[in-house]
Amino acid sequence: MDPLPPSSVLQSTGTPETARVTVLGARVDMLDERDAHARLRIALGDPWDGCCRHVATLNPEYVIAARRDPHFAAALARADVVTADGIGVAVAARLHGVGLWSCFPARVTGVTVAEWLAAESCAGSPLFLLGGGEGVAEAAAVTLQSRFPGAVVAGTWAGGTPRPQDDAEALRRITKSGARSLLVAYGAAGQVLWIDRNRAALALAGVRVAVGVGGAMDFLAGRVPRAPELLQRLGLEWLYRLLRQPWRWRRQAVLPQFAVLAILEWLWQRGNRAGRYVRRMDLGDQVTDPADPVDTGRPSD
Repeated sequence: MDPLPPSSVLQSTGTPETARVTVLGARVDMLDERDAHARLRIALGDPWDGCCRHVATLNPEYVIAARRDPHFAAALARADVVTADGIGVAVAARLHGVGLWSCFPARVTGVTVAEWLAAESCAGSPLFLLGGGEGVAEAAAVTLQSRFPGAVVAGTWAGGTPRPQDDAEALRRITKSGARSLLVAYGAAGQVLWIDRNRAALALAGVRVAVGVGGAMDFLAGRVPRAPELLQRLGLEWLYRLLRQPWRWRRQAVLPQFAVLAILEWLWQRGNRAGRYVRRMDLGDQVTDPADPVDTGRPSD
């Protein structure tokens, strides 16, 4: 694992520099829940350096999308913190890093980050909810305020899209609200690209932390029920959601693809020639060091 430069992470006082691994070309920061939360709190506190931090919650859908879209991959790479959202990403990161039975990285979901930011809003960091569809942001705000009495939701707006032509109105509303933190629900790729494109404008608006939460907004709004706690702990939320929403099978088809590719990449890194097939899948994807040719034979340990 290679360390990130201090300027690119939400570094907490007294903790070692963040380590990272890459899973199929996508970065994952090796953080536990406590440290991830601490970094958000520090970014929201004073003194402020005038920058808007981008937090991305990486799931298999993100990973596969990044392999197919270089612009999305670059936006993910520029994020300040990338957490493992999904048991598959967490397990793959552990295999590539410190071992399967490690607690690093912990699974940190969009719902978890949204709840953290709602809790922090009680201490003077107002929260803005953007996107999610008609009525979703408003309902999610009500849920967060009921769970965290004293939470300050500076504003909500379900309108707009992740397209650049709609940026101005969203930024106007966010600026007027005085929000310090922002949840964006514009879909997997759209929300990451939106935050990445607008980071400078968000900083000028006073936003210190922005995170794409996607379907987490639906959970918070009560539009989609969450899986029972046992299934959440077992990492089987995807199965529960598929059973309740069978039409999602096309989106969830990336899960077996991700699992196969992650295992093959791990085999390649361990010197198993079977893993070389990871380099031939998804038509030209580069999943390891670009300087490493595709057909060089067995990699070194």
